[in-house]
Amino acid sequence: MDINVPYIPSIKNLHAILDKVQHAAVPEAFGYDFLKDLGFTSSNDRSIIKIFKYLGFLDGSGRPQTPYRDFVDHNKTKHVLAERLRSAFDDLYNANKKAQDMSVDALKGWFKSKTGKGDAVAIKMASTFKSLAGYADFSRAATTSERKEETKPEILEEKPEKKERHGPLSLEQMGLVYRFEIHLPDTQNVDTFRAIFKAMREELMP
Repeated sequence: MDINVPYIPSIKNLHAILDKVQHAAVPEAFGYDFLKDLGFTSSNDRSIIKIFKYLGFLDGSGRPQTPYRDFVDHNKTKHVLAERLRSAFDDLYNANKKAQDMSVDALKGWFKSKTGKGDAVAIKMASTFKSLAGYADFSRAATTSERKEETKPEILEEKPEKKERHGPLSLEQMGLVYRFEIHLPDTQNVDTFRAIFKAMREELMP
């Protein structure tokens, strides 16, 4: 979380600005002129530009980003704002998952501690956050922003069952390997070889 938290000196027009924004066309760049076109000419209201940048609605040059375009979709408006608040103020939500329900006074204390600002600035940060949170809808945001860390299922290696054996094990079951070295006689008599191999087969094969 960036501790340079923007705020509006007076939040009286904040919700009205948000209403106008979601009903207007997406501008190429969101600046003072666009804000004036929306009907807000007070220098007090210009802080919304910094707030939108902080929330990720605008890039550094004031160009609308995907969250801004989602925000102007009436089906997503309040949920998108809730998501962006959770993202931008992640340290606050790490400290309190229901930060939107905190009192302004409690928020002021947190912002003062986090940013090192005095009471006058911290209360404006708290009031701005509380007003934004009041416009947002956190009922759906909790399912996406408060994702618990997925735990990988434990994979148990299946071990072959040990079967009870009765009686002596065969050579095959024991897994033993034998090598035999046979010195054949120097003879041209085929019957001699046949007799030798027949005897070996009878002795070794079960």
